[in-house]
Amino acid sequence: MKRALAAVGLLLVLVLTACTGLPTTGYVNPGRGPQGDDAQDFAFVPDGPQEGATPTEIVEGFLRAGSGPADDWATAKLFLAPGTPWDPRARVTIDRLADRRATPVPDGSAVSVQLSTVAGVDADGAYSPAVTGATETLSFALARVDDQWRITSAPDGVVLYEEVFPTVYQTASVAYFDPTWSFIVPDVRWFPRPLVASRVTTALVDGAPSAWLADAVRNAFPDELSLVGRSVTLSSGGVAQVQLPRAALSLDRTTLDRMQTQLARSLATAGISDVQMTVDGTPVAASELPVRITRIDPSPAVLTADGRFGVLSGEELETIPSLSDAVQSLAPTHIELEADRSLAAVLTERGAVASALADGGTFLLDDRPGLLPPSIDSEGEIWSVPRNAPSQVRAFSAEGVPRDVGNAWPDASEVVSFQISRDGTRIAAIVTVAGVREVWLAGIIREGAAVNLGPPHVLSFAEAGAFDLAWLDDTTVGVLTTVDGATSLDELGVGGRGTVGSVPENARAIAGGSASVRILDDDGRLYSRRGSSWTLVATDIRVLAVQQGTTS
Repeated sequence: MKRALAAVGLLLVLVLTACTGLPTTGYVNPGRGPQGDDAQDFAFVPDGPQEGATPTEIVEGFLRAGSGPADDWATAKLFLAPGTPWDPRARVTIDRLADRRATPVPDGSAVSVQLSTVAGVDADGAYSPAVTGATETLSFALARVDDQWRITSAPDGVVLYEEVFPTVYQTASVAYFDPTWSFIVPDVRWFPRPLVASRVTTALVDGAPSAWLADAVRNAFPDELSLVGRSVTLSSGGVAQVQLPRAALSLDRTTLDRMQTQLARSLATAGISDVQMTVDGTPVAASELPVRITRIDPSPAVLTADGRFGVLSGEELETIPSLSDAVQSLAPTHIELEADRSLAAVLTERGAVASALADGGTFLLDDRPGLLPPSIDSEGEIWSVPRNAPSQVRAFSAEGVPRDVGNAWPDASEVVSFQISRDGTRIAAIVTVAGVREVWLAGIIREGAAVNLGPPHVLSFAEAGAFDLAWLDDTTVGVLTTVDGATSLDELGVGGRGTVGSVPENARAIAGGSASVRILDDDGRLYSRRGSSWTLVATDIRVLAVQQGTTS
């Protein structure tokens, strides 16, 4: 415990010594009546310009002041000459502080700053990692104002080093529907902490989904409907009130209920538990709708070493009526189960993709050479692709009727592993591009009978040794990698940033679990993670099945 507290203390020292300001805590003031989302629990208060500061010190102070978004970055604007345009919301550049270098010209009229960039966040809050080794140079012009150096030209946006970024910005998910209006699909963004509730609401009502996801999801808010005002107010009872124009009163109840559902789900990720749409101060009648769940059954589905397939319940294996026999007959090396367990997609020992049905029937779907383990989408189609032909993705009905999937992984020479999200709108894949393994996402676009992938969104530009992948939850993709004989688990957030953790030795397969993640090793041992430790669940397991959710 002392060691953990010491580590936390050291981290705070490192963060605070890198900023020329002290953190402050927010406050509670009951009875103030309606208020916005300007308060926060923790904030940096950066220093303003110092008397007699050099041009380099002015630019460096301006960059540090990007950590203080309060009052629309009022402190940072003190470093600017009067009338100097600068839009702090345009972008966030995330860099490594140790690599930051400022170089002035001899007369002090200009300063250039070299950055080693880690990632960026655009004006809509979408996070994108930078290519390994990426650099950027920012140019600033300065002049004397009342005998003090001030900036007369600055690039739009703020620069935050990677340790401070998650303290100044926080994630929130803009909630959209899948095309069937059955699932909620989170579009993860990053917003300044004092403004997150208003920003996520504005993004939902007046904005658009992230470009890579745009054509794969649906928004109940009509394009012509805009917020009245640009902030969310909190009543004394803690209810977030979202003001809409009178045009909202002409919408049908189904649309209003979907709007309410999206707002509630979006603002829940900003820490707000109750939301009310209003028109001219009067509440709009609308209710949150039930949506299909995407959690995983707590019992793992497995094929045992003696060839039996079913669901583990303690130490017992419970077979799935008819389906277990069908799966076993295919001699599978990989299995994926549909949420209601009425269908399984199988890669056989001979390398073919087949389906197993709840009535006991089986169908050979694909026998092209080099096929990867298949994945099932939300419509019950089974996706299959050869490892060395990424563009040749096909989706098969359970009975074997094929159709091509367009725009699959352009520029990739190889796809190593892939899986469709449990809401059916997104696909994650490990691909090889120019000899480097990367992790990509893409939206699944359905237009009539056609199915296409949207533009790729890179989660990681460098995943050396990546060999297996799984959706752990709606916003996290787990990737198994092996480098120099050591295997690790990279947990990549769909909206950016991730963690690297240890896994049991000789891990060979990964699947999402009810709480976190499941791992199968080369010796047939099945593990489940509890907190930060791995627990042995079962032995003599041949295949750990992937589950596309549960109906319970």
